[in-house]
Amino acid sequence: ILSGNSVCEAANERLQALDATLELHFYRVYQSPCISAARMVSRSVLLVVLSCLCLGGSEALHNLFPIEIGLMDEDPFLPNEREVFDDCHIRYMRYGRDELDIQEPFPPYETPPEFTHIAAVGWTRSGGKIDWACMGVLIWNDFVLTSAHCTAGEGNTAPDVVRLGSDSNNASYIQDRKIKEVIRHPEYSSRNGEHDIALLQLDARINVNAAVVPTCLWLWDDVPFSKLSSVKRNKAGRGETDSFFSNEEMTRVNVKSADCVSPTSRNAGLPNGQLCMGSEAPQPRDCEETPRGNPLQARLMHNYNTSPFLVGILSSSFSRGTCNPVQGYTPIGPYRDWLVQVLLERNTTVTLQDFHPVVCAHRFARFRPRVDELMLERNGEMSTTVGNVDYVRWTQLNYVVEIEWPPEAGSAARNNCAGTFIDQQTVVTLAECAFPTPEGFQPIAVVRRVIFTSTPIAIKSIHVHPGYRKNSQKNNIAVLKLESRQNVAPACIWLDDELPEERFDLTGVGSNDLNNVVGNRGYDADRVTKTVVQHAMDLYPWAQCRNELSDLAGPNGTREGFSDQEHMCFRSDQWVVPGVCHNLPGAPVIRYINRAGVYLKYVFGMIVASPTCGYGIPAITIRLAPHADWLQSIIMEKRPSAGSESVIVINPDLKRSDECSNGDGTIGICVPHELCLSTKERLRKGERVTVCSEGSIVCCPWGDIARNSGDDSIRAVLDNCEDRYRSIRQERYARASQNRSLYTNFPHTAEIGWPQSNGRIAFSCLGYLITTNVVVMSARCTEQYAFQPTVARIGSLSSADTNNYVLQPIRRVRVHEDYDSVTGVNNIALVVLTSPILPTTFYYPGCVFRNSSHFPTRLFGLSSTRDTASITKMTPFYQSDCVEHLKDPLAPGQSCMTRSTPEAVFGRGKCLDTGDLIVWDHRTDELIYEAEYLVALLSHGSCSDRSDQNDVQIVTRVSYYYDWIVSNAK
Repeated sequence: ILSGNSVCEAANERLQALDATLELHFYRVYQSPCISAARMVSRSVLLVVLSCLCLGGSEALHNLFPIEIGLMDEDPFLPNEREVFDDCHIRYMRYGRDELDIQEPFPPYETPPEFTHIAAVGWTRSGGKIDWACMGVLIWNDFVLTSAHCTAGEGNTAPDVVRLGSDSNNASYIQDRKIKEVIRHPEYSSRNGEHDIALLQLDARINVNAAVVPTCLWLWDDVPFSKLSSVKRNKAGRGETDSFFSNEEMTRVNVKSADCVSPTSRNAGLPNGQLCMGSEAPQPRDCEETPRGNPLQARLMHNYNTSPFLVGILSSSFSRGTCNPVQGYTPIGPYRDWLVQVLLERNTTVTLQDFHPVVCAHRFARFRPRVDELMLERNGEMSTTVGNVDYVRWTQLNYVVEIEWPPEAGSAARNNCAGTFIDQQTVVTLAECAFPTPEGFQPIAVVRRVIFTSTPIAIKSIHVHPGYRKNSQKNNIAVLKLESRQNVAPACIWLDDELPEERFDLTGVGSNDLNNVVGNRGYDADRVTKTVVQHAMDLYPWAQCRNELSDLAGPNGTREGFSDQEHMCFRSDQWVVPGVCHNLPGAPVIRYINRAGVYLKYVFGMIVASPTCGYGIPAITIRLAPHADWLQSIIMEKRPSAGSESVIVINPDLKRSDECSNGDGTIGICVPHELCLSTKERLRKGERVTVCSEGSIVCCPWGDIARNSGDDSIRAVLDNCEDRYRSIRQERYARASQNRSLYTNFPHTAEIGWPQSNGRIAFSCLGYLITTNVVVMSARCTEQYAFQPTVARIGSLSSADTNNYVLQPIRRVRVHEDYDSVTGVNNIALVVLTSPILPTTFYYPGCVFRNSSHFPTRLFGLSSTRDTASITKMTPFYQSDCVEHLKDPLAPGQSCMTRSTPEAVFGRGKCLDTGDLIVWDHRTDELIYEAEYLVALLSHGSCSDRSDQNDVQIVTRVSYYYDWIVSNAK
């Protein structure tokens, strides 16, 4: 797919790769007929050695702004193990980005005149008056192209002057040049209008500026544009400085149509090769004089600019003064060799490659009008260099992979295919990209390109949709399971049949030098390569798209199976310079969505046929949602049913509210099963469940009961925490609204202190106040000194005033009796104060999270360094994912978490240390009055400040020790 050469490979290899890239630009233009290498490629020109990229520090993610679908405020929970297929947003929330990067105001910019390349061609009459009777187009700094019939005026006299810059409405920009030579095509026929093309050589070069800029030329025989603009001159525009040009929209007409006749050739039809164009504007009753030499052009986009490309010149095949709305134009493409030959014969240093669209587009990009709306709709800084474009591909688009086939597959291999990570060990792609060859060969790996490396990842198994048939577009989907897990932010699958938006990012392959914002930097030719790019595109109604499917055979050469139930169509009327973006089969259709306060990328479909990524030619994609059931059957591992392994014990002697046990040492109470949060999890894990007499009453551990049903005073305090301190939270919020600087502290956090020999106290560990006289902390923290801590400082962390916290002596420290200092098992302790504190708006107890089957996904790690608090976003893992990452089983009461790693954001939150707190802000009914819960304590595990490291640390799950806390907090 890509010129994947490392920047450190040999220069010869780089040159060959770049050469191939340039040939691709020349040969594969909108899938049009090829032009021979001898006629189009001068390999000695524009071949440069790739240099190491200056990446800079830009956070360059610039997808479309995320969609708001009403889920911003959701507060999801992650179960201990995967239960549903639609869990990507909770499983990979750590990669979600929580900030929007609104574009900075663009530099001051005055929109350039539209007709900077249009020339007025004139004849000097007696008395010095100039008759501007014809038009032309500036193609080089001393050559104007026009119709051959424009070179013979009244009395067969030739024009003698050219004017440029009159469209600027500023006389100082006007440039007049005498015509040095008129060069008609040698085979021009004034009788029938054949070869109606000519060049005017000027006596001096023009000065390129904002008002006078040469056009680009469309040099291919095939003209794919169905609509073009014909530049016309207004009749009243004969003044010295007046702007007198405008566009007339034209539509291609079938040359065999009865409308396409030539009055000057007695209705014999257009000369061979001419373009027949019909005006879309209603024709006036009174026919005006038809201008001569009218340019036919298309404005093609590149680098977020548009450049004019001359496609044709109005021919003499239609006589002046006719009212025929259909006109004939001489195309430019067939005359490319003649044009270059004329320039070379007149000592102009030019090659055909100088007129290549990419070269021409860049030559004067700084003078072209910007398409600001395409930049302003994107989230993140725009890429301003080709290095930025490549950097985006390596760092933010590395979830898009290439499909690698074995060399033995030969030409049958689909080496132009891509796939998308949908979890960290699974890639989705097109069935045609993984379907076996006649000899039985299939892909062997996916290649993930990251900065300076290209890493093949072996494929473990390939699953092609069973309903797919070769040479059909129906069920064209496959799943690749990989041998190893990758540290990549996957795309979530959009599983709903209804689409949330009509504009998406389509992924394709493009030249890096055509996808950056050029500004005033000019053309950075020494870093040209192909890369993965994404362009925003609107949905195209299927009814209209169906009419164009004849031009959209998929890469496997068939249109069979296209349907609106399974496919989507995208299209824009805007065309692009060849090479901006083209087909990448299997690449994703993406849009970011706001879920639970973070932006996550969702894949809606995959590219099937997309010659230009939807610019001018429709792009067809296959949707994933219709295949949700099949995807789930392949991706989610089948687990044995809970009933086949779980031990269900019916105890007829137990009834509701009786104390009970499930046989694992935990004490609970018999409650209705819907009030027990852990029953489903115990069944899934095959653990024992005790049924109390009746089938709907189960033995539930105290910590897993959804509602308080006990009379124990400590349990009642913990269970009613949210309601107990509601009035204090409300008062704190009201006061903070008036003076926020007074309420910067953490009201539930306790700093645990040890006396030092110098008489001072070292506050070396954090704890969490759960009642007015009990603090939860890590057992490992108590090992810092040979003696016990003596004091707790509550509410002091980040406090603005020493009067806003309280110092309280410690009565005793209770370390879990089964704590293992080597393995970190049961790493929890309680600190009991000598007397309860009196809660205030500056310090009061927080709550204890009691759910043993789920974790909140919006978690925050709280740490302290030299009395300075740090907050780090943390996210939990499935227990099985923990084990896979750590390569070791977890002990009861342990789980693992990692710091959030938002896409395109450099740096991560602070590494947590042993004993640091992990909390959850529960959004109560009032929303603004959040009740904070202690969820876990950081136990141990390695952590690095490098943003590319997927750190996984073990935490002590507080809910597992709920009964122990109740028993030891009395």
